[in-house]
Amino acid sequence: MESRIILAADMSLGECLDLTHAIGERVYAVKVHDAYDSNGPTAVKMLREAGAMRVWVDAKLHDIPNTVKRRANAIADSGAQILTVHASGGIEMMQAAVGEFPFEVYAITVLTSLTEEEVHLAYGQPSKAAVLYLARLAKLAGVAGIVCSPKEVGILAKRPELKGMKFVVPGIRSAGKDKGDQERVDTPAAALKDGADYLVVGRQITQASDPVAALIELEAEISAALASIEGAKS
Repeated sequence: MESRIILAADMSLGECLDLTHAIGERVYAVKVHDAYDSNGPTAVKMLREAGAMRVWVDAKLHDIPNTVKRRANAIADSGAQILTVHASGGIEMMQAAVGEFPFEVYAITVLTSLTEEEVHLAYGQPSKAAVLYLARLAKLAGVAGIVCSPKEVGILAKRPELKGMKFVVPGIRSAGKDKGDQERVDTPAAALKDGADYLVVGRQITQASDPVAALIELEAEISAALASIEGAKS
């Protein structure tokens, strides 16, 4: 069974490579920020060689369409398989990325670090309404997936106009784990039940004393949740 876990590897390239050697083949993708910023295309090549099934360059592009087009093209040349853009950049901007990046472009809706009050201030509406609006724009732009918090994935997964899109959910914490700087969070089981396709998990694995054991524990939790979901359907 294909992994539902995307590893958020917010760390140096050296640390990222060590972790990828250990678990890269067991997760759907390895998502990087500063490792790419500091090392460029070399980071993608080295991560693939270390065992990453897919490398996600989390650039979160948000600029005029021509600039996004050029940056998406450059990141595509690195060999990355997943790229992110901000849905708030608009349809034309997202289409510019999709047109240049031959693999999967995911659109960020509303950051999980924002509280409900902050979402109101930034978007003038509740988080679920804002995320749904941005997801519809992303669908029109032709992106492969939507990135949203576990608090909104349920409403998106039920919308027929969003059928066929992947729902990628950060802000995932097993029960009892520290939520850190995330605000709109939930458990793996809750997110999967609501329709998440992939779960983005970082510190629960990367900051564990034994990351491999932490991954195995999370895999078991996800397997149990999926079995429960399938059992409820039958």
